[in-house]
Amino acid sequence: MKKFSILVLVSLLLPAIAQAAPDGSSLRYQGTPHDALFDIAFDGSHGLAVGGGGTVLESTDGGLSWTAGARPDTELALLGVAFQGQRRFLVSQSGKMFRYESGRWVEFDSGTDARLFQVALGGNGLVVAVGGFGAILVSRDDGRTWSSPEFDWMEILDDYVEPHLYAVDVTGDRITVAGEFGLILQSPDRGAKWSVVRRGVESIFDFTIDTKGEGLAVGQDGLVLGTSDGGRSWTKHAEPGETNLLGIWRSGSRAFAAGIRGAYASHDGGKTWKPVTRSDIETGWYQAVASSVARDKPMLVGHRGRILEMDE
Repeated sequence: MKKFSILVLVSLLLPAIAQAAPDGSSLRYQGTPHDALFDIAFDGSHGLAVGGGGTVLESTDGGLSWTAGARPDTELALLGVAFQGQRRFLVSQSGKMFRYESGRWVEFDSGTDARLFQVALGGNGLVVAVGGFGAILVSRDDGRTWSSPEFDWMEILDDYVEPHLYAVDVTGDRITVAGEFGLILQSPDRGAKWSVVRRGVESIFDFTIDTKGEGLAVGQDGLVLGTSDGGRSWTKHAEPGETNLLGIWRSGSRAFAAGIRGAYASHDGGKTWKPVTRSDIETGWYQAVASSVARDKPMLVGHRGRILEMDE
């Protein structure tokens, strides 16, 4: 399933949506009807959001306000962002990657032309990006050199396919990757060795794992999975609906999942969910969810370049 292609089509078909937010949500940023934001990340109170046409938005107050940030030299869609202080990376279409250096974005050779969906940072120079057709890129020197693990996809999936990999997390030395066919891969040692943790049917579009090893994954047709051991095993939770869930956020027992024409809130760690009633959520799409530490509220990015903060 091609998540990015679906979102492009949906963004072109969606109707105009009212600006009002009377339901406990706050519209923090509004783009044009043709804008789209695909990812959001926070480091303390500092936030970055990225999207179509090389868009970069920046916040210094925990997401309350957003302004145009430094842009890379590209008109392609920026699909993923990760940063820790001045250590910042962007991933894009056609394998393009950018690193922030001396106040500007510098493009470097990723070694692939596959569309890259997400990027994550670890300690001691570890950077991991994932994307289309089984792309996993690992750097241990902050993006100066890259390597790609080799997989026998026929043995793993029993089919001649290279799965799109949509999401990645780095916690300590552990790297976790998820994508099509319910696939979850994990490396305990900064990408030296890999194992297959899970295979399924529905695509996994996003997941989160905290430092205690507890986490949630979401995906196609309302798929929700939970882990309590750092992603080494996953349990299927009740599906909140048939919405394709594209982004997941979790803070303690609170969780928020957003996707195409639907979003859901949970107050028991993702075991049960309540649908969020808001006109543009029910008719639009939101792809990524994050929050600043100080505000601790889910902040969504998606169609029309919107950044929406929820009180759920």
